[in-house]
Amino acid sequence: MMKKQGKLIAGVLAASVLFTLPVMPAYAAKDPAAGYSTVQLEPVQMKEMTYYKAGSSSIPATIQWVTDTNALEFLPLSVIGDVTSVVKDADGVYWIGTKNGLQRVNFKEKDAKDIVQYMAGPRYLYGGDDLVTGLASDGAGGVWVRTASGVTHIAMPKRTLYDKSFTYEKLITPVNDRRGMITGTPFTFTETNPGFDAVDYNSSTGVFKGTPKTDDNDGLWTSMYAIGEIFRYKALQEQYGASPSPEQLQEIADAKKSATRATKAVLLLDYVSGRGNGFPARSYMLTSEAHAQTTGNSIYGFQSQNGFWFQHFVGPDAVNPNGIIPSMKRTDKAPIGYAMVRVTEDAMKKKGDTLFPSGGTDVMNYNGLGLSHEAIAELNKTRPEGQKLGEDIKTIVGVIENEGQEDEMISQVLPVITAATNNVLVKVDKTTGVDNKPLFQLTVPVYEQIPAFFNDLFPDTAILDGHIDMNQIVYKADTSSDEVIGHYALFYAAYKYFIGNSNDPELEQLKDYVEEATHRMTELILKDEHYYIEDATGKSTQWSKWFGKYFNDNRAVMEQQEQWKFHVGVDGAGNDALSYGYEDAPLNALEVMAALKAANFITAAKFPADAAKYEAAYNMAFDGEYSKGEPYVNGKGYIGMANEYIERRLVRQATNAYNDNDNKVVNRDNVTEYNTNANATLHNDWTQYINYSDEELAWFALFILVTHEQEPGKRQQIVSAFDQWFENEKREENPFYTFLYQLAHPERTDIDLQAAVRYLYRLPEFQVTFPVQNNRQDVFYIEPGDRDKDRKQSNYVLAPDERRTMKNNGNPFSADEQAGAPNPNYNYNGGTMEAGSVFTLPYWMGRYFGIIKE
Repeated sequence: MMKKQGKLIAGVLAASVLFTLPVMPAYAAKDPAAGYSTVQLEPVQMKEMTYYKAGSSSIPATIQWVTDTNALEFLPLSVIGDVTSVVKDADGVYWIGTKNGLQRVNFKEKDAKDIVQYMAGPRYLYGGDDLVTGLASDGAGGVWVRTASGVTHIAMPKRTLYDKSFTYEKLITPVNDRRGMITGTPFTFTETNPGFDAVDYNSSTGVFKGTPKTDDNDGLWTSMYAIGEIFRYKALQEQYGASPSPEQLQEIADAKKSATRATKAVLLLDYVSGRGNGFPARSYMLTSEAHAQTTGNSIYGFQSQNGFWFQHFVGPDAVNPNGIIPSMKRTDKAPIGYAMVRVTEDAMKKKGDTLFPSGGTDVMNYNGLGLSHEAIAELNKTRPEGQKLGEDIKTIVGVIENEGQEDEMISQVLPVITAATNNVLVKVDKTTGVDNKPLFQLTVPVYEQIPAFFNDLFPDTAILDGHIDMNQIVYKADTSSDEVIGHYALFYAAYKYFIGNSNDPELEQLKDYVEEATHRMTELILKDEHYYIEDATGKSTQWSKWFGKYFNDNRAVMEQQEQWKFHVGVDGAGNDALSYGYEDAPLNALEVMAALKAANFITAAKFPADAAKYEAAYNMAFDGEYSKGEPYVNGKGYIGMANEYIERRLVRQATNAYNDNDNKVVNRDNVTEYNTNANATLHNDWTQYINYSDEELAWFALFILVTHEQEPGKRQQIVSAFDQWFENEKREENPFYTFLYQLAHPERTDIDLQAAVRYLYRLPEFQVTFPVQNNRQDVFYIEPGDRDKDRKQSNYVLAPDERRTMKNNGNPFSADEQAGAPNPNYNYNGGTMEAGSVFTLPYWMGRYFGIIKE
């Protein structure tokens, strides 16, 4: 029976997977005309730590500790004053213990950058106690390290990157998965072997468990993971060919399952609001989740999980207490309920910043959550006298002081206004509840049920009459462009590499939803040609904006000023005149171009007329120059803005320096304060003004454009834009950027693929967010970047296992997450763990495109 069952399982897998195997024989994805050489991967030594608290009974009694420096024979005594212990193992590798950490020195390393490896902080030394008191070789290439706080065994087994990928994969389900959404999360680790008094994450008897919670950009991080799983599926499918073994079938099936689940989780965000208009939510929670709890467990009580959250009230008894704002009205169907905004700090306070220097104090010149004029007017139609929004009920968001006259109050109608916040300066009121309801809580109509297609993502307790119980759902609005471009990149990858030509029934159903969600969201962006994501306020969300005025307000005025030739953007009076979105233009231009390109591709078969509209809008980005004044033509000439990435960074940086320098153009003779902006401006160094999150977001847009645009003229301009981003990215040696850049330049042979592969070799297997030791004498530290506050930067990028664990949206040069004093009671059984997407996406994409091979 066992054999028959095994054959049955293999048969089911074969039937499932063979639906999606290539009709043609497996092919190499690498362009035959590419000039670069595929990097042959090889097994390398990886660090695996076991942590023993001082006094642990599991520390082997047979360890022979070395407490002298006799083995350190290649350095003069005068330079080893802080060395406490040295071991030279059988392979000629030196392990050097010091008062400030541990070093591994191997002169036989193939890469010179790996000859000296530095290990300090709690990732390597127990409790972050960096004073090494003894060392011992383990006889297998690793070392035992002793400090006053405990002992660490650092094993150095040789493993392939393919083997390493399974470490990341096996942690997704128990740790990082929240109904298909994948991001960093708190975790616990429990050793179930009672005789083992230590923490070994590689232990076969250890159990990981995560407590994942809502993340501000659930869709973005899940898209990153899903794209990696799609390439995993595709690479394995093509590698194993038309006749895979049962084990290979299982591996392909696992990749398919992961890719499908994560893609569905992202798609759900485009349906969870029930608005039916393509609005993508940032995240969602079930009302039973801890972070969804409100004071008094009431819709009127304060929710500490901040953001712009809405709770559903769906069913025949649901009565909307407000009217419906014009942009949310539909004529084709009636609402099935409504969603009410929750009482949060953002809902009460997020007035936003001014968008346009010349825009005045009108609410439409703020990028926060204030309601539009049209929304207020419509809602007031059903509100009684004495409770009119903007007249009786409003919040003061600013004051204009008029000398000798009465001060002018700037008011807005924010989504939540209470008795304590009405007609006073904006603040938070946490006292609301059933007996103290807000004076106003914004609502939005719900027009459709969440499709049953997504039921399998939810527990049975959330399913009612065959559908997800929407009354158990709260969702997060005010969606950023981060989410939007993540969705488009995933839907594009899924359509092109996963489901586009599939005859698998499950994937065909997924394909229908990808087509529909892409169509809806693109229609929302292009609605009335406004080029933004509209929210329940009747305005755009704070960050999902791609319209011309947002990028270029005042541009024509600034270009006429003398300061402009020094990269300073001011008006005739010498005041900062840069619009709020000025520096975002190169990124956002790529984003909306990529969205249109992806939408044209995905919707061509199902919505041909609209696909043609998207193609025309995309082509307009290459047609002439972009608008620099009224009337702005949204989308026109955007490739020009995309190619101003460095220029606009320099302008924003120099303008900031000008503002800090008493409104004088900074030069060496007049600078009053040598801050980051001043120094970088003097040296024309735009890399100190980088937003590393923008770099990551640009990848998603460029991924679509680079892999899909084949027309030579357009492609050359896109690649030219990528060249500017890569000027800094090449310093990071990150395969996430490097592999895509190689695809952008298949003819080039000088792109440092080896450095990118080294990143994969050196990335820690367990992405635990340990604090790190930055008090190093082998690194030259420079001043913080503009966005790094007081955190110094290293002058070159450290290997991933010598710096903090991070996604790709942070500064890899920043010396943050500094380890504090030694902690002999350090908790290795818990912490925060990032998902392994920073490895799995570039690894499997590199495998698929023939950049690397095992």
